[in-house]
Order: sequence, then C-alpha cells, then structure tokens
Amino acid sequence: MNKLIVATAITYALIAQPAAAAPEPWSALPPAEREALAPLHPQWMSLPEKQQQSLRTLAQHYPKLNMDEKRRFQNRLVTWAQLTPAQRQAAREKYRAFSQIPAEKREQVKQMVRQNQAAKIQQPASGVIPAAAQPAQ
Repeated sequence: MNKLIVATAITYALIAQPAAAAPEPWSALPPAEREALAPLHPQWMSLPEKQQQSLRTLAQHYPKLNMDEKRRFQNRLVTWAQLTPAQRQAAREKYRAFSQIPAEKREQVKQMVRQNQAAKIQQPASGVIPAAAQPAQ
C-alpha cells in the first residue's frame, strides 16, 4: 500500500501543470531534498515553480522510504527526466485518462500490464533463441 501511495504521489508531482512564478534555485534546497531530487538536478531550473514545490513536498517523504523504495523513487525521476516534452505531455494525458477509469477496471488493467511485463522479462531480449536451446539439425 505504501508503494502505491509513493508511486501515485510521484506521478502527481511529475505531472503538475506549470505555473508562471520563478523557480527555486537548486542551491537553495536542503541537502536531503537535493539527495532525493538529484536525478532532476540538470533540469531543475527549467521546471516551473509549482512543479518544483510538488517535488519538494514529495522529497520530504524520501528519508522515510526503505532502500528499495528510494531506488524506485529515483529510477522514476530518472525515467521522467529523460522524456521529451511531448512524451511527458502524452504521459500526463494517459494518467488523466487512466484516472477517469473506475477503480475495478484500473486494477484489471494494472494486472494485465504486470502480466505483459512478466512475459517480456521471460523472453530473450533479442528474439534469437540461444544456440544451446536450438534443436540439433
């Protein structure tokens, strides 16, 4: 349950709409927030203040996370930071659409995604069958 809350909070903080105010300088962040938000350091000054504030609020929970949750938190920030603006907008739109789906249906969709991800992990990445597994000719 805690993981779901963290994931939802990260998603919300990352999709927050831009505001017109000035962003907070990276150097003004407390060390704990800089640690939590380190993946966003290169682009911090380009983030709108509203999004920075959402991320800073979220970063306050970072010290309470276990190591696995901290890794997941930072991995998601890295993934988000690597998206183009168009990809981020598409992610926001998908999130909003997904939020409109009834809770039961969302759980069904999540389960299907998990099953698809598990199936992909079990398949060879290249699609080529290793020589040891190929039938003899």
